[in-house]
Amino acid sequence: MKNLDTQKDTESVKEWINQTLKKIHIRMVELFNINFTYFRDIKILKQSELLKQLTQRMRNDLKENGMMYGDTQWKQICETLSKNQVTGFFENFAFYNPKDQVLYMNEKMIRNDPEKIIPVCTHELSEKLLSTYLSSRLETPMQALVKAYIEAKKTNHMEKLYELLDTYIDIVFKSVFKEGCCEAIALQILRNTGYEIEATSLEKELQIGHSKCIDLLFDIDNARRGERVKKDPMCLHYDRRRVQAIDEEKLVKEVLRNSQIIKGVSYYLGYPVAKAVLEKYGIDGIKLALEKYPPLKAQYFANSQAYLTRLEKLTTVIEQGR
Repeated sequence: MKNLDTQKDTESVKEWINQTLKKIHIRMVELFNINFTYFRDIKILKQSELLKQLTQRMRNDLKENGMMYGDTQWKQICETLSKNQVTGFFENFAFYNPKDQVLYMNEKMIRNDPEKIIPVCTHELSEKLLSTYLSSRLETPMQALVKAYIEAKKTNHMEKLYELLDTYIDIVFKSVFKEGCCEAIALQILRNTGYEIEATSLEKELQIGHSKCIDLLFDIDNARRGERVKKDPMCLHYDRRRVQAIDEEKLVKEVLRNSQIIKGVSYYLGYPVAKAVLEKYGIDGIKLALEKYPPLKAQYFANSQAYLTRLEKLTTVIEQGR
């Protein structure tokens, strides 16, 4: 696979990927008892084209949520996105578009890291499973903050944006946990379909990444202190002067940059706690956690048992109330 030179070679690899994923899909349906559809098609694209597809999906999603950008503004966003990529993130990248049910993947991954193909694509299958199983689609951090910014612009009141940062941070944590859930489901299904070596290697990579990146979530958590300034002025991090000073272009660039950093490491950060929930409560526990009681503190991602204890208390209260 490292020497793909012709369209014929690419089509052969595409067919191999398709047949392998179909078998994994069947096993996933059986294991979790959730009947969800397979991808309508698989497309292997050069990185520039993949980035184009991804940004167009982002634009469509934002448009559906009432967030409109002109061509000039969107060009600036796309330039920011292409210049501020997490190192190597798009090289081993795939995503599926719910609108056309197509799985898109980077040609570079097939050429340079063929061992990543099945684990990465199984993650996307897991995300497709969750999108079927969850009651509603989870909002992304970018959508949340753009909404907050638009609301602030409508009222010409930047204090509103300041107050809504806490909501944005909550959604960041939900997004990180969701990615961890996809990874936990993917590893479980890989072990059930004969990919034990790949699963073990990936889990080791996730654990190393988690230990290196966990401080990022504590940094984000500390930012909440800015929203609580009225209660305790001594804990100010994001003060009013800083928020008021951010202009539109700077805000958009900062959101895109931070969202990419978070996206690039969310698999690592969310995996341990998601694995703990999946092993103890199964797929139903994942749904409960995502929809009603997501981990919204950095300490839960650093200490899975602390979150399991909280989740157990919450589910006990629910059972007692019935």
